[in-house]
Amino acid sequence: MKTGPISRKLCHLLAASLLFAAIASAQEKNKTEIDLQTARGTITEVATLDDPAQSYALYLPPQYSPDRRWPVIYAFDPFARGKTAVEVYREAAERYGYIVAGSNNARNGPTAPALEAAQAMWNDTHRRLSIDKDRTYTTGLSGGARVATAFALYCYTCAVTGVIAHGATYPVNVNQKLETNDHFLYYVAIGDEDFNYPEAVALRRKKDEAGAPYKIKVYPGPHQWAPPEVAADALEWLNLKAMQAGTEKADPAFVNKLFEAAKTEAAQAEQHGDAMSQFYALHSLAFDFKGLKDITEFEKKLAQFKSSKAWKDALHKEQREIEDQATLTTTAAGQLQQLGSDQESQTGLRNDLARTFADLRHRSKSGGSEHRVASRALMQLWIQGIEAGQDKFRSGLFSQAILYFDLMSEAAPDQAWPLVLLAEAHARAGNKKSALKALEEAEHRGIKNPQALAQDPELQTLSSDPAFQKIVQGK
Repeated sequence: MKTGPISRKLCHLLAASLLFAAIASAQEKNKTEIDLQTARGTITEVATLDDPAQSYALYLPPQYSPDRRWPVIYAFDPFARGKTAVEVYREAAERYGYIVAGSNNARNGPTAPALEAAQAMWNDTHRRLSIDKDRTYTTGLSGGARVATAFALYCYTCAVTGVIAHGATYPVNVNQKLETNDHFLYYVAIGDEDFNYPEAVALRRKKDEAGAPYKIKVYPGPHQWAPPEVAADALEWLNLKAMQAGTEKADPAFVNKLFEAAKTEAAQAEQHGDAMSQFYALHSLAFDFKGLKDITEFEKKLAQFKSSKAWKDALHKEQREIEDQATLTTTAAGQLQQLGSDQESQTGLRNDLARTFADLRHRSKSGGSEHRVASRALMQLWIQGIEAGQDKFRSGLFSQAILYFDLMSEAAPDQAWPLVLLAEAHARAGNKKSALKALEEAEHRGIKNPQALAQDPELQTLSSDPAFQKIVQGK
């Protein structure tokens, strides 16, 4: 039988197939691995393996190694700026050894696509990286905070340990009672001028009633990502709670540093007559250090403080500010809702709203609590107007979107962003001349990154226009 040549041929084919399989396996391995030499200590853009259209910005701490498991933070910016969200935590993540991943797809708008982006990022990082399953956290700003909370609530297979919420809290449709899966840590970072400040108050009341773990950090500022020192405070709190829960080995020096800092904060707040800050410091001393330090003294102090006149006065002032904000916004909020649907009275509504915005801008420059309340009311209405315009834009109702964006650009004369939105709406409506005029005004107000306009899919009909190119080039 002449079997020799056939056998040799089969051997060659088998060897070749094994070689190709090895190459394919190596290529697949390369796809699933991250080059640690270049990724550690930097922010890297990563496309998910299952869907390249889903991507995220990734920060790995300099000491990252797959030999151990690491805590991770999943971050959501309302404008899908993954790198911006990661930058908020970069310094603290380097100090305390956290992985941070910021979605480039989750943004303000419909919830389903945002949660899909969150799941894609979760799956991809768990596939690629060495993650501590007991220390997985989410964070976000504004609508991103709601996404971060919704993901913790509704991803029943994810087991999110805690949420750091900036400028907002729970999704607006969540029942007022704590849900079944609501057993995670909750940290709120909120500016004293943030229009969602009343949410933080409502959450404190709900968490206190339920005896659930939380921390609220109020800092001077508007609706924004909190400054780096607040992000560091959030990570320190998460570390402390991990030590308290036994998922992280207790570090006596670290615990003592935070304990002494909280004691100093409580004493200084009492000295300055800042009852709200005193409450938050005493609350932390009584609850966050239980099992780590002797907190008997502070449990008693907290109980006594909650019966004091100073605390009752602080609660009364807090509630009055909430009611004042509602008074300033209720009528205008209804007018904003009506503006996009009532064709007959649009001119009158727009004029009334313009006067309201002008009045609130004037009040926001005053002093004391009136300044804070007016600033909150102004931003609340402005955000409502922007979101209403975006809803109309997504529905293809460009003339109505233009109405909202034009009013919001007038309401915030120092902001370039609503003019970019206005330009997009004009471009989609086929009004190139008006779109260019809006962009020129946005340039005058100071667009931070005009080059990005060239990548805006809504402005591609303007790409060949010399005036557009001039704006993009910053000339």
